[in-house]
Amino acid sequence: MRYRGSRRHAILPILSRGQANLAYRMRNYGKMPDSPLPCPWLKNLTMTTTAPIAPTHQATPQGFAFLIAILTAIGPFSITMYLPAFPNISTTLGATPVEVQQTLAAYLIPFAFMMLWHGSISDAIGRRKVILAGLFVYTLAALICLFAQNILMLSIGRALQGMAAGAGMSVGRATVLDLLKGAAAQRLMARISMLFALAPAISPLLGSVLSTAFGWRAVFVFLSCLGASLFVGVWKLLPETLPVASRQPFKAGALFRAYIQALSMPKFTFLCLALGLCVNGSMIFVLSAPHYLESIADTRFSSFAALFSCVACGMAAGSYVNSRAAGKLSPKKTLQLGFGIMLLACLINIAIVLLLPRGLLQNVIAVLIYTFGLAITMPSLQLMALEQLPTRRGLASSLQGAFQVGTNAFTSIIIAPLAWHGAGSMGMAMGGYWLAAVLMLAISGHCHRTAAR
Repeated sequence: MRYRGSRRHAILPILSRGQANLAYRMRNYGKMPDSPLPCPWLKNLTMTTTAPIAPTHQATPQGFAFLIAILTAIGPFSITMYLPAFPNISTTLGATPVEVQQTLAAYLIPFAFMMLWHGSISDAIGRRKVILAGLFVYTLAALICLFAQNILMLSIGRALQGMAAGAGMSVGRATVLDLLKGAAAQRLMARISMLFALAPAISPLLGSVLSTAFGWRAVFVFLSCLGASLFVGVWKLLPETLPVASRQPFKAGALFRAYIQALSMPKFTFLCLALGLCVNGSMIFVLSAPHYLESIADTRFSSFAALFSCVACGMAAGSYVNSRAAGKLSPKKTLQLGFGIMLLACLINIAIVLLLPRGLLQNVIAVLIYTFGLAITMPSLQLMALEQLPTRRGLASSLQGAFQVGTNAFTSIIIAPLAWHGAGSMGMAMGGYWLAAVLMLAISGHCHRTAAR
């Protein structure tokens, strides 16, 4: 360490010239030996000046954003990739279209349930172990689907995939807040969302190409290879982000009480509901894609490409805007902007249905605008919800994911079959989800103001 001034200024790391002069005189008069320092206040002074300042953020590993984006996208990727293969699966396994559709529910329900546990387990044993275990089971389940000889075996494999895929989504998001805070976390979440946005566009197109060229089993060859590759990538690149001192014991009673405590926090619960509902304003078009496209145009590759490209482009553009706005716009302003754009999309969709004939381009343009607003909104909503439970982010992330996937399952089983027959009914579903999300957000704000009084 380099010191300023004369010899008497070299006794202590300099806070001020007067303090160094005082220490020099005390030592010269025999009142202060070189070591140890007998004066408690002077010892504390020395410790204060030499102690390092803790960094606000930890360094993120190289490729961290890309790896976490893939981990969070593997769940939705596994949902949409095999949708174009439904007719092929039905023919090969001798199953009815309804039975094939039920394999989607077989995936979503365990996916939502297990997300309640992944984050809590990671709070106890660390993030890395949970992600690795989830990827191992996911790869094994993809192989079961690959070699399935009947619809029951396929459903079992899909259920196992759903149980494991949520580990990447819930635990992956928690690692971001383990390393970063505030605007830095929002920027990284927005970059992850931009990469995450590619999954809905790429997966069904890739699934369509693979199933057309090689049959539906090629989809699960790809998914098993993806799971194995991610396992290796996490093993080599992702360090443990949760220190041992910050871990929470995994006890059934304590976990149950933690869930009750989290769900009894109105702001957290209604923020999670708002997130799940506004996401499903776009997700209903993804889950209904084969039937909706058939009702407005056809189910050719180009139709899937048009719909899912709108979803991906809207998500990527909105995530970019959110990343640029991080630290410049408050979360409240960001939410107002995002929800305003989603409302505009709903109104445009209504106008198109009323004024224009049915067609592919005009009936998917509103999806592009809606997902643009959704991507602006999502990172802020996610962080606002997670910050309600700062000491149990894994648990909070699991609950948040379970709300979202549970809403997806509700949409897939109940709402989608009622709405996928035409553009008008799908537009009404989009607007209904937006209105319900705004209501949940308003209730959350009211609960926060009431608690602050």
